[in-house]
Amino acid sequence: MKEYSTSDYCGDKCPVCKGKAAVYSTENLDYKFVECDTCGRFEIPILDPKIMAAFNLDKLASYLYYKGKIDQQAKVNPKHFNFIGEKSRFEEECEKYPDCFHVTNDIVEIWFPKTFSEKVDMFLLGLSYKATYIGDAVSLTNDQIYSACFVIRNSDDKIMKRQVDYFFEYMTSEKYIDASNAKIMILPKGLKRIDELQKNIAKNSKSVFIAMSFDKKMSKVCTAIKEAISEAGFNPRIMNEIEHNHQIVPEMLYEIRQAKFVVAELTNHNNGAYFEAGYALG
Repeated sequence: MKEYSTSDYCGDKCPVCKGKAAVYSTENLDYKFVECDTCGRFEIPILDPKIMAAFNLDKLASYLYYKGKIDQQAKVNPKHFNFIGEKSRFEEECEKYPDCFHVTNDIVEIWFPKTFSEKVDMFLLGLSYKATYIGDAVSLTNDQIYSACFVIRNSDDKIMKRQVDYFFEYMTSEKYIDASNAKIMILPKGLKRIDELQKNIAKNSKSVFIAMSFDKKMSKVCTAIKEAISEAGFNPRIMNEIEHNHQIVPEMLYEIRQAKFVVAELTNHNNGAYFEAGYALG
């Protein structure tokens, strides 16, 4: 698990969402490791502006909130963190920390919801992940709300607030949520919409599950498969990058059920890949 001491501490502001975070210097001082209340755990370059210039930071902030802070995998796997940077550096990190996931601009753009309806769906699903029981009223910080509502951030607080207000007014008028008392609760109509989403989630999914051996000799093959999936407009998912603890089997089955389709690479007759492919076929 990637951990840092107080001697490595170098700031309290997230470089992506600008919210509250603990920022640490890495060994080579060219990257920062961030533990953010909104974006979760991630590593980011500080000496190569070209890498960050490729990202829309507003979209990246929303991606990290949904896929880093409240994602099911991040909740059950404390070792998980997102890596933003060069592919070669990611491969070095992955050797030491196999639970990191490489975030590229292509992945963020593919994931980002294209319509208002998709944003509402993702907000409701995200809220359901944070709720511990039906009827639970969830608290979100302002920075979390900005990321959760896909706000375009700028220096004008009024414009950001207007975006959130419009988003919440719609969901409350449709009786999806109750946003009174500074907390948000999913109402029965919102739960019904979530149920319908979960029934059709594989049909509308952008995720593709990769079933293959985790042998280091297969790393180049794995990279090629992931790149091909991304180029086709989908988001590659492989278990050694998103989950690796005692709950791996139920989480793996969950990932397959959420996937649009499965790519099975069966070199060396890997039993795990056979099992995953068989479950997907069934």
